[in-house]
Amino acid sequence: MDKKKILLVENDAISRNVFARLLRARGHQVVEVTDGQEALELLPKDNFDLVIADLVMPRVNGFELAAQIRRHWPVMPILLMSAYLSQDGGKIISDGVVEFIQKPIDPPALIATVQRLLQKLTAQSTVVASSARGGN
Repeated sequence: MDKKKILLVENDAISRNVFARLLRARGHQVVEVTDGQEALELLPKDNFDLVIADLVMPRVNGFELAAQIRRHWPVMPILLMSAYLSQDGGKIISDGVVEFIQKPIDPPALIATVQRLLQKLTAQSTVVASSARGGN
């Protein structure tokens, strides 16, 4: 799989460092920010393949961030992380708007989920490119 650019949004410095190191060890380029507001300021300035965000953050939480991303980047894969999940959170995930992974994070599960989301994005891009060229 090609090197992908991931935006990691996590307010806990220790968790952010661990997740970033894990993703970089798999060959991905990782840009780290501490909350959803920073992510929203950065997203229009760069091309990211995936956003991984904590659910509970100051200023702009993971749900608000996911809603804004869907509005402006409808096919961007989003992975939310949390130690708990509210009823509203369950609905947004069951509607297919985002993926969810439970904290504490199991590193192999995180890597497997990231790989699946990036493969799905690559498959969508291939279909769109084929359609643009007039393919089936």
